Amino acid sequence: MFAATQHFKPEYDLAGELLSSRVTIAVQNGDRPIYFTGITATMKRPGFVTLSIPPEEQWSDSLRWLTREQQERFATAEFFTMLQIQITGRFLKLPQRSPPK
Repeated sequence: MFAATQHFKPEYDLAGELLSSRVTIAVQNGDRPIYFTGITATMKRPGFVTLSIPPEEQWSDSLRWLTREQQERFATAEFFTMLQIQITGRFLKLPQRSPPK
C-alpha cells in the first residue's frame, strides 16, 4: 500500500488572489513520513493549474528511505497522474484571501 499526503503553502498577491503554492508530499513508511519537496502549483489563468515537479535526482536522498514497492510505484506515470489530479483538485479549493484594508 502507498499512502501519500500533500501539504500546501499558498502564496497570494496583494489583492488576495491565489497565485501559487509550494507543495510537499509526505509518503508514509512504517511509522514515519518521508518528505518530498520542490513541487510548485501555479495558476496563471483561472481554473488552469500547472505543476512544476523537480527531477528525480533532487529526491534521491528521500527515495532511498522508501520500500522497494514504494520506489517502484513512485516511478510510474500513473503515480504522477494521480498526483496531478489530487494536487490540482486541492489547489483549486484553497481559499482566496481578503485584500488588506
